Amino acid sequence: MEGKKVKFRELAGQVGMPKLLLLVLAGVVLLIFSIPDGKGTEGGESKETAAVDGEELALEAMDAYARRQEKSTEDILSRVSGIGRVKVMLTLATSEEKVPLQDDDTTEEDTKETDSGGGNRDISRYDTKKESILVQREGEDSPYVVQVNSPRVEGVVVVAQGADSAKIQTEIIEAIQALFPIKAHKIKVMKME
Repeated sequence: MEGKKVKFRELAGQVGMPKLLLLVLAGVVLLIFSIPDGKGTEGGESKETAAVDGEELALEAMDAYARRQEKSTEDILSRVSGIGRVKVMLTLATSEEKVPLQDDDTTEEDTKETDSGGGNRDISRYDTKKESILVQREGEDSPYVVQVNSPRVEGVVVVAQGADSAKIQTEIIEAIQALFPIKAHKIKVMKME
């Protein structure tokens, strides 16, 4: 034990007590920061939090899409003679869908069997494996998107000044059907007060 105390004193004398204390303190700080935070993923974000953030982003994107479509529809309808001021509300059934490029790998296996009665049969088995083609962007792999499908409109409400006329209501319904793939019973046209 006496030998260890001498070595520590020699080391402290060579390096200097303030530098030695600084090294010990840095070691303690590194040890504290290396303890897992219990959140389970890199970057300090749990899988549940990432899923909630993704859901919130999807909902925000849907809301932004609906608002843009409402504004565009209001602008075009308000320019039609006899309609006057217009307010439009859309509800969406789905969010935007991104379709990735996929590599299809199909294998075929043919076998011949003979049963106990002497009958023969040919059996063909097909296995298809699809994998998304990935591209690297900013150091991360992400699917190569070849198509983006817009959200599907579920229902439309139009409130217009000139909606007291059956002719105007029909024109509004036909215009909405021309803009969105939606059935007439999913469109409600009302007169603005």
